[in-house]
Amino acid sequence: MALTSGGLPASDVDLRWLRAFLAVAQERHFGRAAARLSMGQPSLSRHVQQLERVLGVKLFNRASHGVTLTEAGRLIRPQAEDVLAQHARLWSTAQAYVSASRSAMTVAAPLPGPAGGLLAEAIRRFRTGREQAQIAVLDLVDEEQAGALAQHRVDAVLTWGHPPLAGLAGEALVEEPVTGVVGARHPLASAPLLPWSALAGDSLLFPVRERQHCWSVLRAGAESAGTVLTPVPTAPAAVLDLVAGGLGCSAVPASQSLRASPGLAFVRLPELSVTMSVIWRQADRSPAVSAFVAACRAAASFLTRTRPDIWTAARPGAPRAEAT
Repeated sequence: MALTSGGLPASDVDLRWLRAFLAVAQERHFGRAAARLSMGQPSLSRHVQQLERVLGVKLFNRASHGVTLTEAGRLIRPQAEDVLAQHARLWSTAQAYVSASRSAMTVAAPLPGPAGGLLAEAIRRFRTGREQAQIAVLDLVDEEQAGALAQHRVDAVLTWGHPPLAGLAGEALVEEPVTGVVGARHPLASAPLLPWSALAGDSLLFPVRERQHCWSVLRAGAESAGTVLTPVPTAPAAVLDLVAGGLGCSAVPASQSLRASPGLAFVRLPELSVTMSVIWRQADRSPAVSAFVAACRAAASFLTRTRPDIWTAARPGAPRAEAT
């Protein structure tokens, strides 16, 4: 730790003394400096004298027409300015952290999300150390996501969608297989692989409007195998319940198997995967958004280590949705 000439730690120099010193140095007059700091001139003079005593140097040449800096004062002035600037940065950083820990943010994500999935893990990590933070989660149709960000209706989006548009930043997080889901009594419930014909031959329950990107991937995969799919539009939250009730089949990201019930069987589809990304406004420097994006990265890293059967790391430059 740096020491003053009087043997005291530099941290024992009162910031009020430095402010008084700089005000006098800038105004070259004790009276004007005192008025600028909204304090009495005797108090200002006392602060300067205390600083001179602690530092062991004379800072000003005093005269009836005003004051000038001594050689020591000229050397010390930029150092005093640096100390106050560093203090301001320290205060700003602390206040930004407090603001982020107490702030509310809104995230859009495909719902329902499974317990232990990317959304849940990212929120858990985001709130660690930010227990007062409020985070609202809503579901958006794929085509509404970019507009909601641009209009500041949401702060970040977890999406299966395409790379971000102008003004948006994005990062691919994880890849996961697409799996077929059928009723537990379906003839193919125990099959190692679900053929495309099974999706075409049954009622295919799929949220086409809400999950346009995933539907594009599924349709392209089927068409490459010579199969045409005819979906029955179904709300995302209703798909698994309807399949469990024996009303049809569907195809979902493999992480939905974490929501498995006795009435469902998840069967792999032929070589099909999707990529989940986080997107946000490129110009947004909010500590909360930065913390959420960091939490998404950490959650993705954790899931790819602990459940490689479901999640793998997204390849650099991977598109937001792709058939493999």
